[in-house]
Amino acid sequence: MSPSKRKPGANRPAATTTRSDPLERYWQKRDFAKTPEPAGAQAPIPSIGGRGGRFVVQRHRATRLHYDFRLEVDGVLASWAIPKGPTLDPKIRRMAVHVEDHPLEYFDFEGVIPKAQYGAGDVIVWDWGTFKPEEETPDPKQAIEDGELKFELNGQKVNGRFTLVRTSRRPGTAPTTAFEDDSEQWLLIKKRDAPAVDGWDPEEHPQSVKTGRTNDEVKANRDALWMSDRPAATAEIDLSGAVEAPLPGFIPPMLATLGSTPFSHPDWLFEIKWDGYRLQAIVDAGKIRTYTRKGLDGATYFPGLLTTPGSWITADQAILDGEVVALDENGAPDFGLLQEGISNFRTGTKTGAGAGGNGSERSGPKATLVYQAFDLLYLDGRLLLNVPLENRKKLLRSVLRGGGRVRFASHVDEDGLAFYDAAKSRELEGIVAKHRRSRYESGRRSSAWLKFKIRPEQELVVGGYTSGEGNAKDLGAVAVGVYEGDQLRFAGKVGSGFNARTRKELRRRLEELETETSPFDPAPERKGELRNLVWVKPELVIRAELGGWTREGYVRQTAFKGVDEGHDPKAVIRERAAPTEELAAKTEKEVAASETAAAAKPKSRATAKARPNEDSRGAGAAGKPAAPDRQFAGATLEELDALATIPKEGIWSVGGRELKLTNLDKVLFPPLEGTKDSPIRKRELIAYFGRIAPAALPHLADRPLNLQRFPNGVGGPGFWQKDIPSTAPAWLRRWKEVGVADRAANMHLIAAEVATLCWLGNQAAFEIHAWTGRIDAPDKPTFALVDIDPGEKTTWEETLQIARLYRAAFEHLGLRAYPKLTGKRGIQAWLPIVRKYSFEETSAWVEKLSRAVGALVPDLVSWEWSVSQRKGKARLDYTQNTFIKTLVAPYAVRPAAGAPVSAPIAWKELDDPSLRPNSFTIRNVVDRVAEVGDLFAAAQTDAGGRFERGNGTPNRRSRMTAFAISTSGSLT
Repeated sequence: MSPSKRKPGANRPAATTTRSDPLERYWQKRDFAKTPEPAGAQAPIPSIGGRGGRFVVQRHRATRLHYDFRLEVDGVLASWAIPKGPTLDPKIRRMAVHVEDHPLEYFDFEGVIPKAQYGAGDVIVWDWGTFKPEEETPDPKQAIEDGELKFELNGQKVNGRFTLVRTSRRPGTAPTTAFEDDSEQWLLIKKRDAPAVDGWDPEEHPQSVKTGRTNDEVKANRDALWMSDRPAATAEIDLSGAVEAPLPGFIPPMLATLGSTPFSHPDWLFEIKWDGYRLQAIVDAGKIRTYTRKGLDGATYFPGLLTTPGSWITADQAILDGEVVALDENGAPDFGLLQEGISNFRTGTKTGAGAGGNGSERSGPKATLVYQAFDLLYLDGRLLLNVPLENRKKLLRSVLRGGGRVRFASHVDEDGLAFYDAAKSRELEGIVAKHRRSRYESGRRSSAWLKFKIRPEQELVVGGYTSGEGNAKDLGAVAVGVYEGDQLRFAGKVGSGFNARTRKELRRRLEELETETSPFDPAPERKGELRNLVWVKPELVIRAELGGWTREGYVRQTAFKGVDEGHDPKAVIRERAAPTEELAAKTEKEVAASETAAAAKPKSRATAKARPNEDSRGAGAAGKPAAPDRQFAGATLEELDALATIPKEGIWSVGGRELKLTNLDKVLFPPLEGTKDSPIRKRELIAYFGRIAPAALPHLADRPLNLQRFPNGVGGPGFWQKDIPSTAPAWLRRWKEVGVADRAANMHLIAAEVATLCWLGNQAAFEIHAWTGRIDAPDKPTFALVDIDPGEKTTWEETLQIARLYRAAFEHLGLRAYPKLTGKRGIQAWLPIVRKYSFEETSAWVEKLSRAVGALVPDLVSWEWSVSQRKGKARLDYTQNTFIKTLVAPYAVRPAAGAPVSAPIAWKELDDPSLRPNSFTIRNVVDRVAEVGDLFAAAQTDAGGRFERGNGTPNRRSRMTAFAISTSGSLT
């Protein structure tokens, strides 16, 4: 069926609504089973008021060459086909034919549209950037309808002031061009300004700003990433397995399986087994974050290890897998020196010689700490987990710069036996064999990576200690164990390998973990050398060299190597070498099956796209409510059905994780008084978090959480929890504060995926508070917070009256704020701000605003701090704008009958007589979000903007492109 004869909406995505949609014509023209173009994840969500946004120009060789010029307007890409392309020459006017709107996912589309499909030909991203409407046409959508839009472009190739003006509009007439059925013709006019260049020709700039490729190169190899700065023989790297996706917060690392004997094979690569600490490095817009294997903040152990990313990697966003290694004077890794390096990093001492694991103090040349990067998991909008290892390593080598602390971990091809012998001669720890075509199996111990140890060693969990005598009085030995399931089995003791420094440091740390009960099951008898054994909580993991295991399962001939920081104790098991031939054969089958499945799968482009970092978006690009990212997917219908069938407790798989659920039928919330509703049990709460995750997670991402738990339901006592216990699942993302002086540093949870929310539901930790700052700059707030806290005598109508006054104030100031119900009796408004102001500045500004509002209703407001002195009046609490203070997160559940939710609302809903403090609960808010969208979505990206009451009429009296605060409280 030709595109023109298809039934309207036949190819539209299943997730869209049935209403008339601006993408209807786009869907009608395309068969998404055949074209790699993105269909669009959902119906476009209208923006709030007229704003700028992103722009893209795509060079498109279809029936004829033309340039597709697209502006991000009102949730879609408004599009024009420009036959000769945009120019910087102000003397030239370009014809531009207005074509159908495209989905936002089309913004970075680059590839080949197959023959017989609409627009068949090759496409590159010729230029991109941001645009800003001029004051004469402040609302782009309205300006396009009126036929004239004036704007300024900020791109990599085209910049400056332009005008788009309609010259003819003849709907229903026969088309006169190959671009548009209605033949609506416009002119693109460049204004005379500083970026203007006489005679400027777009054809002299043919490369893609996304990949550096030309149209010919895209056509020749549509799934390859072209490294334009590499020699031609090595420039193409096959990335057909890559998926466009937002930058993940943390990817649980892939682990190696212990093999019995080394081998050689042409399908395998061989690397050094570095005797160091596994570390994941995340590069994001010029900043660096690091995480341990357990997902803990790497800066806790190595603050300042990695310098500004621009000095060692050519990437805006990337995730690297590697290991921190201390190299001795001969360039060999030394775990003892690494232990010292961790201590010196924490104290600021210069890294040098010091304590080792050989039982004596050491002195000598200082060690060099380096980061050996051996894998690349993400690069500039592409998730690389399904790209074969050898291509990931090629790409990694191409983006790393030489020198400094970051080094590319080289490998040898095929000859594993000779490599093992060489490593043995240098007394290295061992080698790792990796299948060259293997995928990265996040969080899994895989047979595609095999490790072969030269020096036998084992991770062990410390469960007790004894004091020593004489020079070793601080510490005699540590009692150790390994896990079998959920039980820690006693595995003997480690009594050698310590020096005076490590004995003293270990004793200090173990004393903090002392407990009255044995962590071992069964507990060893306290007799002989263990008669004075002191039990400790099983939270510390050490590495030890050992001569083997006894028949009883005890380690023998052990020597302490060091503390394995950031290692999950429950992941410590006794390692048993598996037959290498069986492991290798298993891997060959798995790789072959994976390749067969990939070949059979239709080629398609991912529709999820990387969300730009706030600091790099440009002034006008932040005002669009974003479609849910693939990263923030919720539980599937199959997963929810499985949850419903689990008895009172059991294992549930959700989002690729396994959760142990308990007491699923426990009542957590009574029904609302006066209703015939049933009580709400834990099972229903967990299902709610699984369903609401796509809307809730973007508001929690990269923010430390404070949690209030109610293990016995809202009728029982609740308590606040900031520290995540060591017994929590290892895959949970954690973040620990650095540089805390006046209080204990907490190990906070970061909600990065649907399984995290469901785990919180199982913990009855449903009142979730996220920090106002993000983990990359926790001292810089991203919101200014308005909190209306009703008093005992404050009626709901009085609360609404105060909220309407704030609404009028925001409208008058030209600011866009986002309101929500607290789920109890209050109302809040959050104002997104540019991340450069202090909490003191935001608090001062909100105080001035709130006192101005409060002065209008002095009989309703009290400024007293103490509740008892407020005389039942409301407080306008500007003091929440303080470091670490938090407000309840959007879609979090409050501890009250009926399980009310802190639900975002539209400003116009303040005038709805049916609105109540508890209007939205876990039983109706998911359907509401499905109907109206996440009304709080733009709060995460909208760093200021014009106010809109919600009736489609923006306030034109004042306009702002950013919300800025001065110390005087004025707005600029």
